[in-house]
Amino acid sequence: MKNKLPLTLLGTVAIAGSAVAADHISVHHMNFEEYGDKVRAGDNIVSFEKSFGLDWTLNGELGYDTVSGASPAWGPTTPSAGNQDLVERGRRTQAAQDATTEVIRAGYDPYRDAYAIQPFELEDKRKSVAASLTYRDRQRNEWTLGANFSQEEDYESIGTNAQVLFYADSSKNRSYTLGGSVLFDKTLAFQQYSNFRNTQAWEDIFTGSFEAGLSQVFTPNFYTTVTLFSGYKSGYLSNHYLTVLREIDINDDGKIGNDEVFLGQDSRPDTRISGGLNVQAFYNVSSRIVVRPRYKFFADDWGVSSHQIGGKMNINVTDWLTLAPGYYWYTQQGANFYRDPSQPDPSFAATGYATSDLRLGDFNANAYEFGASVKLSSQWRFNALVAYYEQDNGYESRWWVLGATYEY
Repeated sequence: MKNKLPLTLLGTVAIAGSAVAADHISVHHMNFEEYGDKVRAGDNIVSFEKSFGLDWTLNGELGYDTVSGASPAWGPTTPSAGNQDLVERGRRTQAAQDATTEVIRAGYDPYRDAYAIQPFELEDKRKSVAASLTYRDRQRNEWTLGANFSQEEDYESIGTNAQVLFYADSSKNRSYTLGGSVLFDKTLAFQQYSNFRNTQAWEDIFTGSFEAGLSQVFTPNFYTTVTLFSGYKSGYLSNHYLTVLREIDINDDGKIGNDEVFLGQDSRPDTRISGGLNVQAFYNVSSRIVVRPRYKFFADDWGVSSHQIGGKMNINVTDWLTLAPGYYWYTQQGANFYRDPSQPDPSFAATGYATSDLRLGDFNANAYEFGASVKLSSQWRFNALVAYYEQDNGYESRWWVLGATYEY
């Protein structure tokens, strides 16, 4: 799949008012669209929760996702002028490859103005399954173990996770959580030294994460959670669908001419260490209004750092209708090997890490959402949510969710 972000987003969006404690089955559909005729995704999830007595709870989830549209990447714009032109392009490309392994093996026109950001078609489907089992001991501490698996045409993932929640004392006003997960993924990546469009091979990706949290009840109407988190990734972390421009001095004259710019693949370090802080508060303004402000900080060793601040509000309009507006502001400092493709000179040196992926760049963003939950009976609840997201670098997306939950 050319763009993993939409499905990640779809799988983690919380539906306002959908949390229920009773045994239940839920069905949800999300539709995601990027503006500019880019990625479109549909996410379908069936989930259930079943308790066995007071000590055991089983959760399960089945998912089926589709992605289509176009992914923007650098590509050639000048057609071949004949066999002689193709031979010359191939000769210059080979000369560039003799100087560096970063150049794609294809006879593209090696001129600075011969490339432009273009949409490249994509289409994929994903099937996923996840389950977790929670045990509560005599002190009502919770021990959870889970596993997950997903498969796409060009991506496979299998993982496991665990978490423990334990209370500081019998009053249960303070609790601690420790959790971790590991993922063993494989991606079918285009190879750097072969034809860009045809030759692929499976590459491994390992992801490990750990978090430690504290929840504190201050008053009957106010409590907070503070979570420290960290992550480690290794393996093939580049995006093999994205491209960059490389400057190669093939005639060794110490200067880069307009005919010495070549197409290369997105290239990132093979490890990534990250961490951050997440602070969430819950405050009952009244018996019908709950506000949930949140702040999140993230940083990694690629040079990316970000801050997110905002929150959501639950408004119980009636006993059967709950509204949930939300807003978040986000700012990010980009990776130290990122270059904006819209800047006057977007090309990179002959070697070194390089990406023009907007998600790794510098930007500010705003996210708006509005959710509603309607309780039709003691057993049936319907949920809906609409959201809009914009970055100041021109990226925009929107999504909506419809779902139903049956309690039994």
